[in-house]
Amino acid sequence: MRRAILAALVGSIAALASLAPPALAQPLALDAQEAVVGLSIRGTHRVYPMSLFSDRQVVNDVVGGMEVAVFHDSKRGLSAAWFRMILGEPIEFSRLAIGTVAEDLTTVTRWDLESGVAVGGNLQGQRLVPLTVTTTSWAGWAATHPNTQVFRDGR
Repeated sequence: MRRAILAALVGSIAALASLAPPALAQPLALDAQEAVVGLSIRGTHRVYPMSLFSDRQVVNDVVGGMEVAVFHDSKRGLSAAWFRMILGEPIEFSRLAIGTVAEDLTTVTRWDLESGVAVGGNLQGQRLVPLTVTTTSWAGWAATHPNTQVFRDGR
């Protein structure tokens, strides 16, 4: 009877583990020298590999329970992150930007993701709250943030 209960518990735990968000991978999945954009919020550490930005400039994510947008423009060597809450509601950015300007699909507003200012659309003039990001190697980030999650696109 105890073995049956134990087997059922192990099976349940395995099933729950398979439900983990596909966007997160184990930290050892990156090459030590791979460039990353690192972000820490409320004790949660996440990195975004530069290779992720080969087909996009913006990543919508939730880190430490906070809605965030991470922006990287490889042509300019510019990385930035912003809380993506406006008037108490989260906004969802398009994956692509023209230069540093990306549209949020929720309010149909164009945001300059270098400055965080809405430059057109329904919320023109509003400002996003900036977050501190670090651009470094995976090894450099992991040395000071050992419990980091690596963002992976689930698509």
